[in-house]
Amino acid sequence: MIRHRLPPAVHDAYAHCASVARRSRSSFLAAFWMFPADQRRALNAIYAFCRLADDIADDPAVRGDRSALLALWREELADAYRGKARHPVGIALGDAVHRFCLPEDCFVDLLAGIEADLHATPIETLADLEHYCYCVASTIGVLVCGVRGLRRERIGEYAVQLGIAVQLTNVLRDVGEDAASGRVYLAREDMRRLGVTPESLHADQPDEPLRRLLALYAERARDHYRRARRALPADAARALRPAQAMGAIYRDLLEALQERDFPCLGPALRLSRARRVAVVTRVWLGREAYA
Repeated sequence: MIRHRLPPAVHDAYAHCASVARRSRSSFLAAFWMFPADQRRALNAIYAFCRLADDIADDPAVRGDRSALLALWREELADAYRGKARHPVGIALGDAVHRFCLPEDCFVDLLAGIEADLHATPIETLADLEHYCYCVASTIGVLVCGVRGLRRERIGEYAVQLGIAVQLTNVLRDVGEDAASGRVYLAREDMRRLGVTPESLHADQPDEPLRRLLALYAERARDHYRRARRALPADAARALRPAQAMGAIYRDLLEALQERDFPCLGPALRLSRARRVAVVTRVWLGREAYA
């Protein structure tokens, strides 16, 4: 097998992305070790692009006009696809998207979701919430599958359903932290229907209406995990074990949240690294497949 050397600037750009990914300590990264080196580089570039975009909306250390910074990041994305990127993340991403033929619209939709975060756009309905989940999570699933050589036509439904399931799990995990930062990802129609007040999201413990709402969202997330599993093409299951491992980690987190009666109003619950690695290993060995 012939291995082509990367140009020095591209090599250094990928190294920068790997550093961004390592510093994040995200659960998302636990499955990356399953990828061959070129795919791992591409996933690090995708993650770094998403991480820095998300920081524009969320990181208190970011100074200046955040809308203008996000607009510049959109320009960097366009330049990555044109081969004119200047930022190390954009340079690495430009190599990755052309190497693996990754769809630009996924990144555009992702940035639209992050812009909604930036402006704290209210989520009125379940359909609004699922669209938001698609933008910030399902798009990444499509990109992960693309890195694995699987086109959207084959695995689109799997990626969409798994992304919504994972993001709903994140919503459940982060209720308290999100509320403290002025954001609510529980649909307003659901809150009104179950009698959940905005004030209850700032309490020390969930009251009964909020507990019922969180249980409803947990069941909705499980339904999307089930839909993802049904949509997974049998002949793509092996190639998508890394994506299944990521889904399994978040499904495990979902069960841990429910087992502990949704400790969502304090610091967000995190699975230990050992537990994440154990889940990934079981999936890789074919002993477990949540999604």
